[in-house]
Amino acid sequence: MTAAEVTRALAGFEQRLRDLGVPVVERLRPGLTRAEVDQVAAEFDVVLSADAAAWWMWHDGDRLRYEDDWGRPSLTPTGVFCGLRAALERSQQAHEATWDQDVDPARPDLDWRFHREWVALIQGTTPVIVDCREPAAPGSPTGVWAADGGLGHTITLAERIGWWHWALDHGHWVPRTDGTWLVDDARSPGNLVGLHARDNAS
Repeated sequence: MTAAEVTRALAGFEQRLRDLGVPVVERLRPGLTRAEVDQVAAEFDVVLSADAAAWWMWHDGDRLRYEDDWGRPSLTPTGVFCGLRAALERSQQAHEATWDQDVDPARPDLDWRFHREWVALIQGTTPVIVDCREPAAPGSPTGVWAADGGLGHTITLAERIGWWHWALDHGHWVPRTDGTWLVDDARSPGNLVGLHARDNAS
């Protein structure tokens, strides 16, 4: 999966929201250049993958920071789409808060520590992150991180955007006229497709 494919997928999702009259599209901030992305990421000693860079080159959030009116509906119902600097700041905070926790060597699958190279695409209690530990590799994994369970099932960013379309198609996500989202959990991927797809529409 190439960054160009991610960019096309994002543009398609934006147009879908625009056609549905979702107000967030009018608040999307201009995207960054690749040089700007690299410069900001370097301040945090992180190298973003091409997929991750494409996310903030598409738009630099619908707000600068998570704290800026965090209750206002965002790009998806699952959290807040912030500018790159704020995303890196909050990701760094999560890393520093969890990295010194002990992990049972017999259960490495229960490692809930937040890696320094994980960057929050959508911020919230359980952020959607992109794993940039191998920035040169195609198709960077994305997943939902939880403080009590770490990073669960991962899929590429382009695949995740495809599931966002699925959520709209199947009534799992329903945009209201006031800009808020209705989430029908009975129509979630876990219920309609199977548990293997439980976290995909996040």
